[in-house]
Amino acid sequence: MAPNDRNNVSMAVWCTLLPPEELDKFSEEDDLRSVSAAYEDWLASMRGKSIVGADVGVMLDRIRMLMINIGIACALNRALAEQVQSIVSDHLRKRSLKIVNELRADTKEKAAVKETLALFFKDLKFTRDIFPDEDVMSVIPVTVSLRCDSSKGILGRYIGLRAKKVDVDKESTLQAALLESSNVMKKIYLRLVSPDPWGTY
Repeated sequence: MAPNDRNNVSMAVWCTLLPPEELDKFSEEDDLRSVSAAYEDWLASMRGKSIVGADVGVMLDRIRMLMINIGIACALNRALAEQVQSIVSDHLRKRSLKIVNELRADTKEKAAVKETLALFFKDLKFTRDIFPDEDVMSVIPVTVSLRCDSSKGILGRYIGLRAKKVDVDKESTLQAALLESSNVMKKIYLRLVSPDPWGTY
C-alpha cells in the first residue's frame, strides 16, 4: 500500500499532519483519526490569530499547543502520541534548518546569527516550554568563520577565498537572532496551518 496515495490509504492511518512518506510507519491498529481530530481542533483554535508582531516565543507556544493536543487525544496510547510528536518535530526541525541554511552570512553579524540559529533549531524540542532568550543565548558562538575575498592582487588567483575567525558580540547577536528566529517560525507556522503542510510549493 503506497502511503502517499490518499485513494489507497484507510482513514484510520491517514493524517494530514503527518508527512505522507511517514504513514507507512503506522498500522490500522494505531488509528490516527484521534490525531487528525486533534490537529483539526488546533487549526480551529488558530483561526483569527495574527502573526504580525508575534515573537519567536509566541510562535513556539502555538506549536507546543498542537503537541499538547496530540498528547491529550492519544492519552490511552502514549506510544502513539510520542511517535507522532517525534515525527512532526523532526520534520519541523529539518524545515527550520533548511530555511536557516538559506540565510546570508556575508558579514560577521549575519554569520553569527546564522550559526546561532542553526545550533538553536538543531536540537529544538517543540514539545517543551521554550525560553528563547536563554536558549538562544546559550548557543551563541564565541567566534565565527567569515570568508574573505582574497582574489584581488597578484596572488589572488592562487589564494581565492580564505576564512578568518572573528569575535561575536553576544548581545547584538541575541537580538538579531531572536528577530530572525521569529521569521523562521512564522514560515513554519504558516505551513502548518495550510491545507497541505508538507507540500513542495
